[in-house]
Amino acid sequence: MGISMKSFSFFVLGFALVVLWSCRSQKSSDYLAKVGNRYISVKEFKDAFEFNPYLNPRFPADSAKKVLLKTLVAEKMLAQEAAFSGRAKKRIADLVDEYRREALIEEFWNEVIMPKVKVSEKELKRAYHKSKVKKIVRYLLFTNASDAQKAAELLKQGLSFEELARTRGFTKETIPEDTITFTGRLPNIEDQVFKMKIGQISPPVKEGLYYFILKDVGEQLDLFASKMDYAQKRASLLKILHRRKAEEEFRNYLAQNVPSPPYRVNEPRFKDLVKKLETFVFKQMGPASKDLLPDDLYYSFDQKNEAILKKSIVSFYDGSTWNVQTLLKRMMLAPYPIRFDNRRTFRESMLLSLRHVLDDEILVKQAIQHGLENSAYVNEQSKMWSDYLEYKKGLARALHNKDLSDVKAIYAYLNTIKHKYPVQVNYAILDTLKLTPTGMAVLKQHFPGRLAVPVLPLLPDWHWE
Repeated sequence: MGISMKSFSFFVLGFALVVLWSCRSQKSSDYLAKVGNRYISVKEFKDAFEFNPYLNPRFPADSAKKVLLKTLVAEKMLAQEAAFSGRAKKRIADLVDEYRREALIEEFWNEVIMPKVKVSEKELKRAYHKSKVKKIVRYLLFTNASDAQKAAELLKQGLSFEELARTRGFTKETIPEDTITFTGRLPNIEDQVFKMKIGQISPPVKEGLYYFILKDVGEQLDLFASKMDYAQKRASLLKILHRRKAEEEFRNYLAQNVPSPPYRVNEPRFKDLVKKLETFVFKQMGPASKDLLPDDLYYSFDQKNEAILKKSIVSFYDGSTWNVQTLLKRMMLAPYPIRFDNRRTFRESMLLSLRHVLDDEILVKQAIQHGLENSAYVNEQSKMWSDYLEYKKGLARALHNKDLSDVKAIYAYLNTIKHKYPVQVNYAILDTLKLTPTGMAVLKQHFPGRLAVPVLPLLPDWHWE
């Protein structure tokens, strides 16, 4: 749809918010298995079971549990066998730190914002009646508040909506038109449109990065309403209202706890950084840039020891600062895509990533203020991703240039190291676990595209005994 800009909302693409556990020194009642000096927690096992696309939901549960246990035991062995130093060790530590930051933000939402979110039955029924109406609107889009306000003043002076549209290059027939339904994805526009009558024109409405002036030109009504219909739609309406109220609570929290502006960026220095990176990517690397990954760019550029890397570029509301090196690391390791198609898309993606990582830093600071940095979830996420990243690097190193999907080669290597890592399994827990695989991977709620649980290819025919 023409105006479906993503607002400052966090919604799920394929969602499960996982609450994992902490710490490597655990009591036997707390873990499912111990492999050498690494542990597999019950929650880690449950999440790996439920959200591994390689586990077929029709596979017998007991057999599936045994296969996954073998796989996780192999992961812990390979993670311990991998001895890293220098750059490889730093890269893993940097990535684990990024995952820890993301876990802090997820925990902040879960512990600080979400407990305040309540939806009443009265609100649900109001939402149900809204869902029966489709609003047809024409709209004008503005990229800044000043232009939108000037246009609103012209309307107040007597200019018609169509005449205003003409000043922006539209004829009556070409004015953008769309249908607005109650989905919660455009909360500000929906709030405005659903209180308008046909023929009315809105003041400027900010949605995401843009401003809109809208004219209600019609509506379509679904006259069918019943208790059964309401019951069928109640769950989806609850999700919409829950998400919207969470965003509202989040905005209220920021307004009350974070000074405005929360950070300041040295814009000339950022432009200089982007230019240097452009030169490095598109001139020095040439065609190879098309296969470049953001973290590769960071480490390659970092090794150049450019003077700009040590210069301050961001100052935060609490007096802390980031230098260029820190900012670049955060941007290149975060889950926000950096595009290398051409110079223009590269610059645009850098600007978007800049905003996201600075917003994230504000939430990290707030999470720390609430004492969440050592929560069970944050510690478990750090442990889980550290093991997984060490496993991946260790496997690649062990197999050299072989195909990493060659399970026979993996089995052969595991058989040469398994004697080093004794395995203890708490079968009293394993045998009583009731688990259901979904057959799907799962993404983090607040970080689109980022897996919440590592996906491990299964090793069904390997044995550690």
